[in-house]
Amino acid sequence: MFANIGYGTLRTFRGPIYGTFVILLVGVLIAKFAEHLLIDSETGIFQRIGSYSQIINFSKRTFYSSAKSGYQSNNGHGDAYSSNIQTGPFTYKTAVAFQPKDRDDQIYQKLKESIQSPTGEDNYFATSNNIHDIFAGVADGVGGWAEHGYDSSAISRELCKKMDEISTALSEGSSKELFLTPKNIMGAAYSKIKDEKIVKVGGTTAIMAHFPPDGKLQVANLGDSWCGVFRDSKLVFQTEFQTVGFNAPYQLSIIPEQMLEEAERKGGKYILNTPADADEYSFQLKKNDVVFLATDGVTDNIATEDIERFLRDNSAETKNELQLLSQEFVKNVVSLSKDPNYPSVFAQEISKLTGKNYSGGKEDDITVVIVRVE
Repeated sequence: MFANIGYGTLRTFRGPIYGTFVILLVGVLIAKFAEHLLIDSETGIFQRIGSYSQIINFSKRTFYSSAKSGYQSNNGHGDAYSSNIQTGPFTYKTAVAFQPKDRDDQIYQKLKESIQSPTGEDNYFATSNNIHDIFAGVADGVGGWAEHGYDSSAISRELCKKMDEISTALSEGSSKELFLTPKNIMGAAYSKIKDEKIVKVGGTTAIMAHFPPDGKLQVANLGDSWCGVFRDSKLVFQTEFQTVGFNAPYQLSIIPEQMLEEAERKGGKYILNTPADADEYSFQLKKNDVVFLATDGVTDNIATEDIERFLRDNSAETKNELQLLSQEFVKNVVSLSKDPNYPSVFAQEISKLTGKNYSGGKEDDITVVIVRVE
């Protein structure tokens, strides 16, 4: 069970007095710390926030920024946490669990595909032709686009679909010389969805991992999704978040040229990353390691210490009931995300920025792929 110790998220509370205060607080935070641009709901034009009266739905992440382009990745993570390399072949068990956030907001009523998506704006894939070679990943569509009539789930869904197809081809032994790393696979998948023009507008984070027979985990991460490896219920490896500002992650975007030109005329920039910006990691796994791939619906609500506690309390299930374990994990995170008194990761971050105490979970799409090493 999780303890109420997280590092947390501010819940979008519906009470009129609390809600007004949160709106004012968010306006101050964004103006002071992020310097991001948001869309004016009446004119459709991006403008710099200049007053506290602007209404902002803070649960949706920013996809437009005044930050300069040319983001730099902190590559070279290598094997900083690895030790005691074992010989393979390793085998892997995989489980997936997810829960979309409620979509009662009017903005979703015309977005049928988004409403019908079982994972919300999150998406995932996990593929393999044998138990010794696994590919998996998660992607999180940037929800801010839904406010302007675009299906925020489309780009994450199509990206995962393409990464799955390419990974399956690798598992079957074809084209290995072309795509050797998760970063290459992510790049090829992104190119395909752009070329096919299925997605009209959108942005997504993405993280992808390869679990090969020798146990040498390979990970590519772009944005604020997350990979963590737990050994004896203790975190021994994790990826870092990539952001351009508070609540504004790196993202792979598809944006029509006319929208880019309009933004440039207004002096702003969309967040436009490429797969080349993804951080790459490698880590030597050991037998009985448990690996999490998760969207920020998990990490905005609970801390890694909470996951360690959960694994200790459910150690038997990690061996025998991995699917039930993953479902129970998501159930717990969902419960905390809806608790207005929970000191979530996101809420504690806001407390640090403001110097005042805030609490509450962040209601969001929650998706996790869990892999056990054997």
